[in-house]
Amino acid sequence: MVAQTPQKGRAAPPPPPAAHVSKLDYQAAQKAIPKLERLGKDVTRSLITIGFGALIFTCVNVTRFAIQHEIPGWVAWMLDPMASLALLTVLYVDGALTEQGGYKASGWPLVLRWFAGLATWTMNCWQSLFPDGHVSLVPHHADPGGILLHSVAPVLLIALAEASSGYRAYLTKRLAHWRGVVNAYEAQQHRAEEDKARRQREDAEREHAAQREREEREYNARLERERLAAQREEAERQRRAEIEAKREEAAIEAERRRAENEEAERVRRAEIEAAREQAAIERERAKIEADRKAREAEIERQRLEEQARLEAEAKDREATRQAEIIRANAEAKALEEKAQAEARALEEKAQAEARQLEEAERAKRQAALERAAKREARRLADASESGRRPASISGGRTSESASQSGGALLAVASENGGRVPRDVRKQQREEAERYVAKCVLNKEEPDTDALAKRYGKGETWIGDRIRAAHRRLAEEPGFEDSVIAEALALLDSPADTSAA
Repeated sequence: MVAQTPQKGRAAPPPPPAAHVSKLDYQAAQKAIPKLERLGKDVTRSLITIGFGALIFTCVNVTRFAIQHEIPGWVAWMLDPMASLALLTVLYVDGALTEQGGYKASGWPLVLRWFAGLATWTMNCWQSLFPDGHVSLVPHHADPGGILLHSVAPVLLIALAEASSGYRAYLTKRLAHWRGVVNAYEAQQHRAEEDKARRQREDAEREHAAQREREEREYNARLERERLAAQREEAERQRRAEIEAKREEAAIEAERRRAENEEAERVRRAEIEAAREQAAIERERAKIEADRKAREAEIERQRLEEQARLEAEAKDREATRQAEIIRANAEAKALEEKAQAEARALEEKAQAEARQLEEAERAKRQAALERAAKREARRLADASESGRRPASISGGRTSESASQSGGALLAVASENGGRVPRDVRKQQREEAERYVAKCVLNKEEPDTDALAKRYGKGETWIGDRIRAAHRRLAEEPGFEDSVIAEALALLDSPADTSAA
């Protein structure tokens, strides 16, 4: 038996088993069923393995994303497991239900699947999409390598789950086909055994009838021999009677009548015995027919009971599913309303805190700029006396020293085989963040290309330094004063005087 070739993109329905199933087909089905069942389990194991691998891989980026958005670290790690496990659950359940046949994901399952997948992918790739912190519809400074790196695990998980649904549907149809072949072969063997038993019973009945006929023929022959013997005896008696006279005729007549009565009795007994044997045969046939009908009635009763049980279980599952859907919709609506209320409260709180931080930062920056302006005024007064050229708070010797330091750090990296030591990386971050802070205080845009070239880093690293400089200016006490003091010290250094 040759299985039908499935059409491209969808599983072909299994062909119905033929009227006669050969032993080769039965053996092929016995080999195919465990192989297909094992293949289905392997698909499920692969989905779960890749799902947990994606969960572990994406957990770090999503946790950092949550922490950068002011989520406490002790609870930020829960965000990615919730989203990834929700995605893994809906993908696994969709595949398992598709395996049962007649199911297609829609409604809330579809919304949950796409939301969980897109949320996991977006949070994982956020840092690579918007490394400079400016969110727009089309990212302008995206990191393609980072996007590809962080997209592999979620896309593999979603693609494997979608493919596993098709695999399971096709495996289910093939399993149903091969199980139908096994059932047909077993039913065929059962019918062959019943036919063999029936033929044996018929042969036994024919043999029994032939035996009875032989016994009847022997009995009739014996009766005929006895009759002939009686006739011979009768002839002898007649001959003797003719010799002995008429006195014995009465006795001979009585003996003849007695022999006839015995013959009639024997015939009657033979007929009664034949009738009894015929009745026994009819009773045996009736018993066999009654047993056959009883077995058929028992099989039909079991089939009807199984059908009724399956229909009752299907109705119970449908009622349970409808109740769960209603309860889930109600809970989802309540959670949505609660989440909206909490989101509005958090948004109002965040706006108020942002305004306060902005006002505090503006006041702090204004005070620092006023101090810098006073020092700059004194510096300009001294410079006018000595004829020196004024320098910017973020330029001059600061850029020159940073360039020299960056070259030295790169030289250290090249001496270590391309691997930058930890203290050197720390020094690079500190210098780059102080340079960005000076540019921010002086209301200038930092030269990101020059920074990238100076330290040999990418846009992601530069974006991290810019955000770190803004955060340190807003949160780290004394950082802004130290940056201003360093800039003013560089302005007052002898190198500046000699350069002027």
